[in-house]
Amino acid sequence: MKQYLFIVFIVTAGQAGLAQQRDSLKQASLHEVIIQGSGPAAKPVATATQVELKNVQLFQTRGNSLGESLKSIPGLNSIQTGPSISKPVIHGLHSNRVLILNNGVRQEGQQWGSEHAPEIDPFTAGHISIIEGAASIRYGSDAMAGVVLLEPKALPENKLLGGTVSLTGASNGRMGAMSAMLEGAGTHQLEGLQWRMLGTFKRAGNFRTAHYYMENTGLQEGDYAATLAYHRRQYGLSVYYSSYHTKLGIFSGSHVGNLQDLDSAFARPRPITPSYFSYKIGRSYQVVHHDLFKANGYYNFNNGGKMELVFARQKDLRQEYDVDYPYSNDPAVLRAPQISFQIITHTADLLYHAPAKGPFHTLLGLSGSTQGNVFSGLRYLVPNFRNYSGGAYAIEKYTRGKLTLEAGLRYDYRWLRVYRRDEATLYLYQNTHTYANATATGGATYQPGGRFSVNANIGTAWRAPSVNELYINGIHLSAAAYERGDSTLSSERSINTTLGLKYTAPKLFVQVTLYNNQINHYIYAKPLLQSIHIISGTYPLFQYTQQDVRLRGVDAEADWDFTKHLTLVSKAAVVRGFNKSIHDWLVFMPADHFDNQLQYHFTSTSTWLQPYVSLQYAYTARQSRVPPHSDYVAPPAAYGLWNVSLGSDIAIGKRTLRADLTVNNLTNVAYRDYLNRFRYYTDDLGASVVLRLSTSF
Repeated sequence: MKQYLFIVFIVTAGQAGLAQQRDSLKQASLHEVIIQGSGPAAKPVATATQVELKNVQLFQTRGNSLGESLKSIPGLNSIQTGPSISKPVIHGLHSNRVLILNNGVRQEGQQWGSEHAPEIDPFTAGHISIIEGAASIRYGSDAMAGVVLLEPKALPENKLLGGTVSLTGASNGRMGAMSAMLEGAGTHQLEGLQWRMLGTFKRAGNFRTAHYYMENTGLQEGDYAATLAYHRRQYGLSVYYSSYHTKLGIFSGSHVGNLQDLDSAFARPRPITPSYFSYKIGRSYQVVHHDLFKANGYYNFNNGGKMELVFARQKDLRQEYDVDYPYSNDPAVLRAPQISFQIITHTADLLYHAPAKGPFHTLLGLSGSTQGNVFSGLRYLVPNFRNYSGGAYAIEKYTRGKLTLEAGLRYDYRWLRVYRRDEATLYLYQNTHTYANATATGGATYQPGGRFSVNANIGTAWRAPSVNELYINGIHLSAAAYERGDSTLSSERSINTTLGLKYTAPKLFVQVTLYNNQINHYIYAKPLLQSIHIISGTYPLFQYTQQDVRLRGVDAEADWDFTKHLTLVSKAAVVRGFNKSIHDWLVFMPADHFDNQLQYHFTSTSTWLQPYVSLQYAYTARQSRVPPHSDYVAPPAAYGLWNVSLGSDIAIGKRTLRADLTVNNLTNVAYRDYLNRFRYYTDDLGASVVLRLSTSF
């Protein structure tokens, strides 16, 4: 429990003053894409479609998980396992197909399954950017759907000491979260020195649907991070360290004893588990620790070129405790988890920004990584493994007037060796897999006028099968599912085409993105419509397989200021997933989603700065495009949720307090979402009142 006492404050420099906060609030329309900071994540592919969470919109997600924070962006969903585990979905793709860069470092944990949430504290992010479409040229393989960039805000340059305190409280789950940050910069003899430290604590108990509590769904989380940097005109160095710790309860109603109970759980409108509130987390549950160390430096050459080097080490430990205790009288055995994974990853990236030659800009890069996973436990799930990977790429950009062209080429190699024990003979053996592929991308952006712009991009991408897709054979505890891998799976390959249109005027903003993604050898866990019974219970059975698929869709957003104070924000996201191998629809695709929000902005006073109130209606259609008899439970019905929010910046003396009060699911609708794996067993969340406060000094 010591980690939950941490609110550590460290290194770095920066500024977040009152005037800056007021200015940022005035820019809350979120129409522009602004990428700041330094490091590998700072300069994404210019011709790819990009969106961003910042300012008020980012503030209104504080306290949510990363997956939940991104749901307000058109085209993004989250795949969930109960109320506390979620990960982002971009254009119908998730998990290893969505690359997450945390502070410039590719996130590496046990992210192979949909029920393993990213091990990241969203409070560390000053802004979150999304690059949609194939972005493998810049960021490596796997980024078939896109890239999520989490970057801290810029370090202070001349402020001796500053900081921010954020508080979030929610009625559902009686959740509370607090995050505090201190930062500063050296002056005079210490000019160029910057530091920052941040700590977060979060706790929630059993969450509630519209009509009942879900037993054992609480969570506890404690995180901290620190940065120290030193910058001069020609060179700079920085080190960053973060530590993430969480304990997540797994809904008790997802574990059943026999086939009859499983069928009954699927059929009944509400689970038979007790309905009560408690902060206690009992079996089953997960405990996750993730540590990240990053060191990076750069050097500016006199000819205008720049060299960057980034090294990172990540250690991710996941322990899962089953609902049943092991058969032993030894207290040490009873306290131990049923399964444990520890994966350690080292990565290194070297980038060279060549000096500009007229309209031409060149970026060259090398990347490499090594990874080892150690599995232990009382039951088998995945084998130990080690892999090495490396890549080299070049990107050329041409800019002249209103036109920007960009093209890139990349080559990647991956070596994977797994170490297994034959369950029948207990003989130890090893299998080795190698994968190598070249990828390419090309894109263009054209701005014929000051208000209209169009961008188009076509790119190839690939992804090697992950270890769980190849060799898993056991229970995914947090998904309450039994999964089997297939060691003969080959790499996925895709061709992704996107077209983006944007119109920006003083009172109107419109952005539309069309995409078409052809994926050969697409890998997914197919429901076998069978159950498997083992000592701990009975579970639905899934088998990893691969087929050729096509994903098409459109994301749209329109913001209209039709009076001085009134704004209408409308968003839509439509995905069509088609399984070409069986000539039918593809399962587990997001349903059509439409979101309309009416915002009223009051006139500011000397105390109340940019106060607002908004009413939102978010409608999710029933997913009717699934093959018959392809899942254990039919897709749930359509649902619509009303949300209301009001907030303001409040001037208190020389300080400003940012406040927001939101009521989610205002009418307490009972619903189930198609992308929530626990929809087999329970409803989704009911009404919740959320209060967020933040102040800087």
